[in-house]
Amino acid sequence: MRPGAASTGAGARAVDLLERLVAIPSVTGSEKPVLSFLDDRYRQSGWTVESMEVAPDRRNLFIHRGHPSVVLTTHADTVPPFFPPRREADVLVGRGACDAKGSLAAQAIALEELARDGAGEVGLLVLVGEERGSDGALAANRRPHLARYLIGGEPTGSRFVAGSKGCLRIEVEARGVSGHSSIPESGRSAVDPLLDFLNDLRELKLPEHPAFGRTTMNIGVLQAGTAPNVIAESAHAEVIFRTGHPIEALLAHVRPMAQGKVELAVGYRSDPVSFRRPKGEPGEVVSFACDLPLLPAWGEPILFGPGSIRDAHGMEEKVELAEVEAAVAVYVRLVRELLARGEACLEPRTEATPARG
Repeated sequence: MRPGAASTGAGARAVDLLERLVAIPSVTGSEKPVLSFLDDRYRQSGWTVESMEVAPDRRNLFIHRGHPSVVLTTHADTVPPFFPPRREADVLVGRGACDAKGSLAAQAIALEELARDGAGEVGLLVLVGEERGSDGALAANRRPHLARYLIGGEPTGSRFVAGSKGCLRIEVEARGVSGHSSIPESGRSAVDPLLDFLNDLRELKLPEHPAFGRTTMNIGVLQAGTAPNVIAESAHAEVIFRTGHPIEALLAHVRPMAQGKVELAVGYRSDPVSFRRPKGEPGEVVSFACDLPLLPAWGEPILFGPGSIRDAHGMEEKVELAEVEAAVAVYVRLVRELLARGEACLEPRTEATPARG
């Protein structure tokens, strides 16, 4: 999609806003300061700002005028640890610069540009909690909105995305009895059953999907015991699967493997989803999760955003500022076309195109 006609200076305002957003720590669970910043910014400019409680002292924001039929959305929280922003030529380095405050800044300025042109049927939904369970999206979906389209912002490399794999995060606990390691019979280690379960998972033949590609697994957290000379009475692991198949089908294989060995809880789940995209945009499948599959009550999903997922979450998280500037125009043009033409500007609804690589 060619850039739209955002006003002169819109890109520079997005960069300025991005630097201010990234300077505010907002690790998941501690998003209050950045939400307060946005609340003040828009209330002072005459916008309606609705707060949606997610948990005590945590909220989403819905910023709008009138009754939006198109809603822009992304998340304001980041992974830990926070580190402050710094400019390196035309790149901004800082926690959240890529995931996803680059999208947030571009969407916020696009919202203002559209309002300046009299487009009242657009809003901005700012979510918390995406990086750890998406409790913000779940709370928002309990308050259905009459929007027709929901444009999500994530680091897609400034490309429209055809679909996203489903995501399953399981939390696994094993229990034992502590004792002195010199006397094995004085206790029962929790490590053994946990390792047995994890080994079974590693042997599991994970399915492939013709459109979404292969299912992947990552054992990301592994914790056990208190000291090397103490038999571990507890052991814990967290595992993430990314798949093109229904999550329930995957759980049907995993749950029986846990029986008699470990306790299994589902920490997060979202099924694979196909996204709408503008005509002429081929789109590809991405493996990372986002909030859009959890927001069916807010309209048909479209996904686009500046930055690369390869630059997210690392200690040198960064985004090209030119991408953020260009994203403003893309969001403005897309919203204008959706308001004017609706379905006529989108590819037909189809299953996601096959993943590459």
